[in-house]
Amino acid sequence: MQHNQQGWSETAWQKYLPIYEKTQQLPFIQELITGRLNADSFMFYIEQDALYLQVFTKLLRTMSDRMTESKFKWYFRDFFEENMAAEKGLHDSYLIRDLSSIVPTATCQQFIEFNEELATLPIELAVAGMLPCFIVYQQLGIYIHDQHIRDGNQYIDWIDMYAGIEHSESVRKLREICDHYGNQASDFIRTQMDEYYEEGCLWDQRFWQSCYEMK
Repeated sequence: MQHNQQGWSETAWQKYLPIYEKTQQLPFIQELITGRLNADSFMFYIEQDALYLQVFTKLLRTMSDRMTESKFKWYFRDFFEENMAAEKGLHDSYLIRDLSSIVPTATCQQFIEFNEELATLPIELAVAGMLPCFIVYQQLGIYIHDQHIRDGNQYIDWIDMYAGIEHSESVRKLREICDHYGNQASDFIRTQMDEYYEEGCLWDQRFWQSCYEMK
């Protein structure tokens, strides 16, 4: 079924914008902007994020193997390489403990399991569930970089390295993939895509909050 309205990714972004807006206002994000975030909470986030990135990187590689469109296969290879570079940068710059000694929180573990599920789903649903990790991260990065206070902010290096990088090309590419599948999908499949996109947005939100609470 061909849909003539705006692309699926823009429709999903607008439909679930309130979830993103709530994420934007989480204490972790707001205190990161001002530099008042507890240092223990920040390191807790770094460690949990490193565990998550391991699984997300595997998902990117799996999706590259599953793609039948040559262009999209190369897109996912680019995503994989970019994520590997980000993971290495995280380890080199911030991680102190070995990952084998870090235990995932219940939220992180469930987020990991959500990504493991995506790897097994039809491609339309998998890419829809992955999109929040691209677009929410991008939009939060822009927001944090625009709003942050530099003077005395102990997280300025992280903000400049991560939050200040928009990853706009990767987001554009994944949105193209989502629109390719979503615009041809039946209404039933598009509804499922919406549901997985919403769940991905919620997991991003839960993850930030759990790191703030350190549990």
